[in-house]
Amino acid sequence: MKKLKYILIFFIVLQSCKQKVANETTQKAPLPEVSITQPFIGNIKETEAINGQVVFLNKTSIVAPISGYVTLVRTKLNDKIRKNQLLYQIQTKESKALQKANISPNKNFGIINVYASATGYVSNQNIPDTGVFVNEGNPLLTIVKNTDLAIQVNAPFTLSKLIKNQKNIEVTLPNKEIKTAYFYKATPTVDAISQTQNILFKLKKYSALPENLNVLIKIPVLEKTNSILVSKNAVLANETQDKFWLMKVNKDNLALKISIKKGIENNGKVEILEPKLRLDDKIIEKGAYGLADSTQVKIIK
Repeated sequence: MKKLKYILIFFIVLQSCKQKVANETTQKAPLPEVSITQPFIGNIKETEAINGQVVFLNKTSIVAPISGYVTLVRTKLNDKIRKNQLLYQIQTKESKALQKANISPNKNFGIINVYASATGYVSNQNIPDTGVFVNEGNPLLTIVKNTDLAIQVNAPFTLSKLIKNQKNIEVTLPNKEIKTAYFYKATPTVDAISQTQNILFKLKKYSALPENLNVLIKIPVLEKTNSILVSKNAVLANETQDKFWLMKVNKDNLALKISIKKGIENNGKVEILEPKLRLDDKIIEKGAYGLADSTQVKIIK
């Protein structure tokens, strides 16, 4: 009797374990969580990046009006100076000789004052000290008007027609700051070897930039309007970057792989040429990486 009792208990325990395993097996795994976006209609541009450089257009060279000795220097490199400010005094050889012989008519005889002919900064100082002899016409210093600056690029001539019509050119500074410029002028010649043309852009809003600063100019080469666009984060690609697709969520929350043909890509947006998407389509923006086709997902905000 005891033996039968033990067999019955064993059978009950065995059935209980089987039921527990079955329950664990049938328990569903958590669904992948994704966030979605939707296609939208907008304008998009294809751009070509060209290196540029800040240049000052207004430079004034101050030269010696006579030959003689520099007896006074009233400015230094990088000083801000104003028009008609005294910069130098130059004494003629004859005056200096008379002065040494103590027969000069007066202390200012033969001394010529040199004044600034423009307002700006001293960008180059050829004569920084007194006692130097200069000939008539020798450069003393250069004044630059830093408010009159431009962005200079050497652009392929093939882009010249596009560039000359541009009124809103994007200029990226080394610190990633974005400025807006417009076409100003172009030289009438091209480089014989590179076939590039020297072109100047002016900033739409003045900003104090140092000369020779390297910047990046983005030239629009193609612009499309009323295109179907999606977020760049929603576009997936293979390792060789020659096949692209989206993961579209249907009404049953199944993520379906949709092969696409891309158009222009710019500023975090991608133009979708094929297939034609609906504006109410649900496209996975985050969480699509590694998802197999027809995977059931959970949409989160």
